[in-house]
Amino acid sequence: MINKFYTKVKNKLSTKYYIVYKCSDNKTKTYLIGDINLYKSFGNKHENRDNAGFKAYCFARGAVRSFRHDRILSLTKK
Repeated sequence: MINKFYTKVKNKLSTKYYIVYKCSDNKTKTYLIGDINLYKSFGNKHENRDNAGFKAYCFARGAVRSFRHDRILSLTKK
C-alpha cells in the first residue's frame, strides 16, 4: 500500500515524455510516460542483444511497461 502511494506521488512529480511507438501489431500509438530509467533496461537473448529497450511508467496503463528501442518513432519531453 505504501509502495503504491509512493509510486503515485513520484509519478506526479516526475518528468513526463510523449512517446510515439510502433507496437508489435504494427499499430502506431502515443503514450505518456514518466521518467525513463535506463538502468532498468532489458535485453533479448534471441536477438543476442544486451540492451533492447527500457522500462518506464505508462500513464495509460497505470503501470510500468517495456519499450523497445527499435520501435520508438519519436520521444518528446512534455
